[in-house]
Amino acid sequence: MTMKKTMMILALLLMVVTLSAQTGVKISAKYKKGDNMLYRQTSTINVGGKDIHVESDCRYVVTAASSKGFTIDSNIEKVESDGDPNDIMGRMMNITMEILKDVKCTYVTDADGKIIDIKNYDEVLQKSEIFVDKLVKGLLAQLPAEASQIMTEDMIKSTIMEKMTKENLIKAATLEPTPFSLNGKTIATGAMEKVTSLNDLNMKNMYFLTTPDAKKVKVTSTLDMTKDELKKMIVDQVKKIMPSQAEMIEQNIDMVMSSGAIKFEFEQTTDYEFGSNGWVKNISFTNKSNTVGSVSESTCKMELVESNR
Repeated sequence: MTMKKTMMILALLLMVVTLSAQTGVKISAKYKKGDNMLYRQTSTINVGGKDIHVESDCRYVVTAASSKGFTIDSNIEKVESDGDPNDIMGRMMNITMEILKDVKCTYVTDADGKIIDIKNYDEVLQKSEIFVDKLVKGLLAQLPAEASQIMTEDMIKSTIMEKMTKENLIKAATLEPTPFSLNGKTIATGAMEKVTSLNDLNMKNMYFLTTPDAKKVKVTSTLDMTKDELKKMIVDQVKKIMPSQAEMIEQNIDMVMSSGAIKFEFEQTTDYEFGSNGWVKNISFTNKSNTVGSVSESTCKMELVESNR
């Protein structure tokens, strides 16, 4: 066999392997009516050099199943945090944990288990308003009195509530690591997906099959924004929360960004493992972010601790 023919065969083989890898494996839920799954999430969040530990239990019950999809009730049964009530971050975390207890949400999915609707959205929105009200009041109580002249309570609440649309709540259940995050996706090693976070950050997700059958999947997420995109995002947020400061920020944003005083960095690695029943067996992830000088790191593990099948 000539060298030319050998190289041609190798090229064809490489093409076949590449096309095969790009085909990937589709994640499609195998839920059944009556499924009752309890997940326990343990997290360590480091903000400003202080660790806050959080443990929560969330139960998922499949109340309807058909060829078109599933209806799933989720309920946060327990949330505990050791946040220091005398520290602003600890106080905010404790308020969040208090409000999240017994939050119930009814998801509607397609045939693959991808969330497409929230059946009790009006109820969830009402609870969100209560949560945001307590959270903002708690935040302002921790800040100097003059802060309220720049950021009023109503401005902060309205900015947060703008994000509480049904679309964004669905996005939160799919972009964040949850048992439903990968449902409906076709996973191939090296596949890339661009997404926008709830905070309007453009992200790039890379997917990897840790096992050929997609029982184990790794996802890496990194910030993917140009300097101009970051500038626009910052100015738009200031206009909403602190309109009196918007003109000054807009005039000086280039200088401030060039000095390195404003940074936005984010990276996250998530590992998913599926069980034989089609539900996620466990999820673990670590992330690190730098938001305008506020550095935080998180490690988290979510495990299926109770299952009726």
